[in-house]
Amino acid sequence: MGKIEKIINKINKNIIGKEEIFKVNSVLKMGLLSRPGGGPVVKKFQSLMARKHEKKYAHAVNSGTSALHLAIAALRLNKNDEVIVPALANIADCSVIIQEGARPVFADINSRTFNIDPGNVENKITKNTKAIIVVHMYGEPADIRGLQKITKKFNLILIEDCAQAGGAKYYGKYVGSFGDITCFSFYQTKHIITGEGGMVLTNNKKLSKIIDSLANNGINKENLDAYDYDFIGYNYQMAEIQGALGIVQLDKLDRLNKIRRKNANLYKQQLKNTKIVFQKDSANTESAYFYLTGLLPENLKNKRDEFLTKVRDGGVPIKNLYPLSLPEVKLIKNRISSKCPVAQSITKRLFNLYVNPGLRVKDIINFSKHIKEVYKGFENEK
Repeated sequence: MGKIEKIINKINKNIIGKEEIFKVNSVLKMGLLSRPGGGPVVKKFQSLMARKHEKKYAHAVNSGTSALHLAIAALRLNKNDEVIVPALANIADCSVIIQEGARPVFADINSRTFNIDPGNVENKITKNTKAIIVVHMYGEPADIRGLQKITKKFNLILIEDCAQAGGAKYYGKYVGSFGDITCFSFYQTKHIITGEGGMVLTNNKKLSKIIDSLANNGINKENLDAYDYDFIGYNYQMAEIQGALGIVQLDKLDRLNKIRRKNANLYKQQLKNTKIVFQKDSANTESAYFYLTGLLPENLKNKRDEFLTKVRDGGVPIKNLYPLSLPEVKLIKNRISSKCPVAQSITKRLFNLYVNPGLRVKDIINFSKHIKEVYKGFENEK
């Protein structure tokens, strides 16, 4: 086993503790593992998430992608309808729109926060625009107030994708509290971990009813035993074991995010004498640091992949999430022509450092030392 695999295993082993094991064992002993609409454990997890994010309705599902799909599907979009998406995001933020027969429209990002730029969003609005997806990239909250002004002005739905930002705060409130529809992911790498899983939150009763039906094969919820159906739906429900993990993980969320912030700040301090620029923390935000995301200087933009290789060769875990902006992905560029120069420039220089709670101070100091050595080697080549 290589050095990096050992570090990743160390991170993963730190995720699940005695509390999660006890909770899962309780579910197994009870014998009820799943139920349409969620069993008692899933319902409790839904209730806790809804309360934390000031929402009336919560729907636990089997993945973050399923959550996004339900958010889009619930809008009942038509062929010419458009949804604005950040140019830097996961493919799921775009593919679920295409799945529903609508058209994604890409807005560029802010060069310092790496989040969707409200000014560019407004330039992309047409008579066909129905919604905006805002992604809190790498754990840093986006400019929600700027986007809310736009959605109010043009009567649009705001969908928050909080997959990378569980527990982050914007003006003192948790992200996920602001959107008309909010989506979370509970995948292995996220802040709340259930192995796989997701959640859709909303205060809109009409949308909630549609989401509830769609997640259970489109069944008419007024009479489950009639086995009558309102929509073409999906089997997206969360199992009780996942709900059990989610309850314990949610309780740990703020404490673990505090460690993530501490680790990120240590990295910044250790690498401050380089020309690496890190994702900006705004004065009104509290990042959840999915990763600490940095940019190599412009003069090293063609060296990013070589930089990553040399850093990894020293046993330091490092990623480039994502190496392509969405308009550059093959699936998209064959369908839609779109230019987002800021996102397309940043993705060429971007890299991500692990700040997971399983890491220790000595790990980050050692990682930083090697990163500085590699960086200086590239700088000296000029």
